[in-house]
Amino acid sequence: MRLRGALVVVTMMVCVIAHAQQPKLLLRASFDGSCELEVGGEAQMLSAEFVDGRDGQAIRSTVEGEPAALLPLAAADPEQGTIMFWLRTDAPYPPARGDRVRWSPVTTTGAGPDVDVALDFHQAQIASGNPWQPQHRGGAREVYSHLIPGKWYHFACTWKKSDADVAFYLFGRAQSDTLAKWNALTTTDEPWAEMLAVGSTLGSVDDLRIYDRPMTIEEIKAAGAYRDGECMYTEGRVYHESALDVEPLKGELVLEETFDEPWEENWVLEGPGLLTQENGKLRIQQPPQDQEGANHIVLWNKTPHPKDFIAEWEFTPHAVEGLCIVFFCAKGRNGESIFDPALAPRDGTFSGYTMGDTNSYHISYFRNTCTRAPNTALRKNWGFWRVAGGYDFIPLETGVTSRITLVKRGAHIQFAINDNVSIDWVDDAMTRGPVLGSGWFGLRQMLTTDGEYDNLRIWAVK
Repeated sequence: MRLRGALVVVTMMVCVIAHAQQPKLLLRASFDGSCELEVGGEAQMLSAEFVDGRDGQAIRSTVEGEPAALLPLAAADPEQGTIMFWLRTDAPYPPARGDRVRWSPVTTTGAGPDVDVALDFHQAQIASGNPWQPQHRGGAREVYSHLIPGKWYHFACTWKKSDADVAFYLFGRAQSDTLAKWNALTTTDEPWAEMLAVGSTLGSVDDLRIYDRPMTIEEIKAAGAYRDGECMYTEGRVYHESALDVEPLKGELVLEETFDEPWEENWVLEGPGLLTQENGKLRIQQPPQDQEGANHIVLWNKTPHPKDFIAEWEFTPHAVEGLCIVFFCAKGRNGESIFDPALAPRDGTFSGYTMGDTNSYHISYFRNTCTRAPNTALRKNWGFWRVAGGYDFIPLETGVTSRITLVKRGAHIQFAINDNVSIDWVDDAMTRGPVLGSGWFGLRQMLTTDGEYDNLRIWAVK
C-alpha cells in the first residue's frame, strides 16, 4: 500500500509540473464574424471586414494604410512570450519589376511585437522587429522565393528580453533569430504598447494568439494544428534527405587549383579583399567595416568552365560571421567574357553582379546571420531572382573544413555540402530567361567573412 500510495503521489506531482509548464494562453482572437477575445474582452474594430478564413472567417482591412482592428496588449508580457497567427497574402505576385509591396499584418505604434511583409519582384521577406524598440529595428527576418497569393501561412514569433532574443517560425520551422553576434538586439525600458494593430488590405489574419512564454517547436506545431499538404516547402527552405554521388559523372578535369604558388596568375580580384596564402590554402578577409573603402569582394577564376560541369572545393571558416557566395555561368549579357573591358566596372558592390551588365547563377552559403536554421539560396541573374533554397550543412565552428559540390547538367543544378544535397532545382528556361551555359566561376565574400579555400577542381560532365 505504501508503494502504491507513493506512486500515486509521484504521478500527481509529475502531472502538476507538466501542467505548470504548459504555455498559458493570454489572448486569442478567432475573428469568426466578431472581434470578441477568448480570454475576455473585445477588440476595437476600425476598417474591418470578415472574409473566408482557414477555418471559419478571418479579418482584413477595407481602407489602405489602416488596420482592420486594434487588440489590447495589456495581458501580454514584455519580458517574454509568443505571438502566432495565420496569414494569407492577397497581394498579386510578383509585383511589377522594380516595385515593392510592403505591409504589416500585425504591428504596434510603440514597443511590442510586429510582423512586416515585403514582396519584391524577385523575392519575399517576412520580418519580426525588435519588440523592445518603438522603431522595431534589429529583429529576426528571412527571405523566400515567393509567397503564394491565397495560401495560408502559419507564423509564430517568440521573445525573451533577458536573452535579447527574438525568433520566428513558419509552420513550426525555426527560420532565424537574433542570437548571432552581428545581429544582436538592444533592449530598452520603453513602455509596452497598449494596442496591437491587426489586418491590412493586402492580406488577411486568422486565429491570432498570444502566450505567456516562448514556446517550443513542438508546442507551436501543436497549436497550429497543420493539415496534410498545408505546410510550406517549395517556396521556402527545403531539406533534402539525400546524398549526392558525382564520381560517375566526372569527365575531363578542366581546372585544378590547390592555391600553391603562383596561384595569383589565375585569378582576378574585384573589391578590397585581403588575400593571403597560408599552408597551401587561400585565406580571404575583408577590411574592417569602419575602414575607408571596406566592401564585399568577388574573386574570379580566369578559366571558363563548360556548360555542364562539376565543381568541388573546400571551405574552412576562421570566424562564424559573414556570408559566402559562388557565381557560375557568368558572362556579359550579350555573351561577352566576364573580363570584357566594354562591361561596366565592378568593385564588389552586389548590384553590379545582379543588376549590371552580366548574367549568372549564384548560390549563397555559410549564411550564418542566424543561429538556429542556416540556409542556402540559389538566384538567377540578371535580376536577383530567388529560385530555390535549401539547408546549409556547414557547421558554425571555426577551423572545421567542409567539402562543397556544385553540379550543373543542362537545366539541372545541384548543390551539396559534405555530400548532403542542399539545393536541387531545374531551370524551366522560360520564367526568367533561357538556361545559362558556359561561363566563369567566382568566389564572393561579404563583409565580416573570414574564410579559407583549397582544392578547387572543375570537371566537365561525361
